[in-house]
Amino acid sequence: MAKKFDLAALMGETAAKLEPEGMQEREIPLDEIEENEANAYAQTDIEELAESIKVVGLHQPLVVWPKPEGGYLLIAGHRRRNALALLGWKTASCRVLDKDFDPALRTLVLHWTNTMARGGGGLTAPYIAQAAKEIEEALKDLQARGVVELPGKLRSYVAEVLHKHESQVAKAKAIDKNLVKVWKDDLKRGRIAENTAYELSQCDANLQGKLFGAYSEVRYQLDAKKIKAHKRAAEVDFAPLTCPEAAPAKEPCTGTDKRAMWVATGQCPGCCHECDKADGCKLVCGKVKQRITSAKDAETRKAERQQREDAFMKSPLAMARRHIKLALAGVGITSYEDIENFPKRWYTNWLWGDPLDCHAPDLDDLFCLADWAGVDPFEMIAGRPEAKIWHEYPAEQPPEAVPLLCRKDNGSYGEYVRWEDGWRFAEDQDCPASVTVTHWTEVTPE
Repeated sequence: MAKKFDLAALMGETAAKLEPEGMQEREIPLDEIEENEANAYAQTDIEELAESIKVVGLHQPLVVWPKPEGGYLLIAGHRRRNALALLGWKTASCRVLDKDFDPALRTLVLHWTNTMARGGGGLTAPYIAQAAKEIEEALKDLQARGVVELPGKLRSYVAEVLHKHESQVAKAKAIDKNLVKVWKDDLKRGRIAENTAYELSQCDANLQGKLFGAYSEVRYQLDAKKIKAHKRAAEVDFAPLTCPEAAPAKEPCTGTDKRAMWVATGQCPGCCHECDKADGCKLVCGKVKQRITSAKDAETRKAERQQREDAFMKSPLAMARRHIKLALAGVGITSYEDIENFPKRWYTNWLWGDPLDCHAPDLDDLFCLADWAGVDPFEMIAGRPEAKIWHEYPAEQPPEAVPLLCRKDNGSYGEYVRWEDGWRFAEDQDCPASVTVTHWTEVTPE
């Protein structure tokens, strides 16, 4: 009965064969150790590793193989060798493989030591695929020669050597096999993510080429979810490659699978952007639905605003606004620029801009503006000649218990009520007001 392949045990047996019985580790000049071109693992964090070796020393020797023509080929410890060179070391402690050491086992040692030490060695999909090919060839060779037995799927053994999940290995191989060259180049440059590359590899070469052109300037907008939608849309002949209403962004045509039957029976033109029955259609795409909804919302907002404008123009407040503008125009103030030196200008947009988008000024602000402009505030607000508005007090006595707008001896204004015993506050007629009134009027602006 075939026994299950045990990578750790095989590597343990290999490690025991690294040197003849009793041979100690050997110091070998770094310039005699040749870099292994078969090593595709990322050489990162060399400076940090050098600092660690400088402090604690080299705890794990390099693994090398003696070349028939002389010198040594580096099998394991590429980052360590580079760190030692950075520190200026001339030699390194090495464990030397037997010159007849199995080439297939050398390949496994190379990959196993890198992935064991660094959990995958920073390999990206293109390198995983290449490493998987090399490991598969090595395992098949070992199996053919009876060195190991491999019951089960070969892919699981490859994943074990690489310290990757089987699905990662399968995706890497799919990318290597099916992804067109231009996209592979972008993957290597880091312009697209591996998930994006895998979904692209599931599309035919023609669609991959079209997507490469469509997203040439906006690679960042393409992701796995969009590619799946592009693939579904490509299955019908009525869908545009990208949504015409998404520009300048790029988006796939959506909902094509749902509309395909309607298109086939002549009930639907296919592209919602060209359909005059899109409003209310249950299969309308999201972009057109959004456009229709936005247009309806815009019409609703326009109608509501028109109602507000109509209501405002009929209101006493609109009349007061007209009076204020006319009074100010009488002294040469017709725009925001004419009151540049007036400190409280925040509400001037209400006067000369859109009154619905601004908060109306209160009486205190208007009185300040009237005083600054040199016009009568009540005349400015009510639009009536002063002689018909103001009554001099005490020469002209006001009616009792009626709210009155009063001008006081200090030039300020307030609302008061006249009783037999004197003036009281309009908002609290039980409270006497100690004021000196010079003029009063019953006309109070809205």
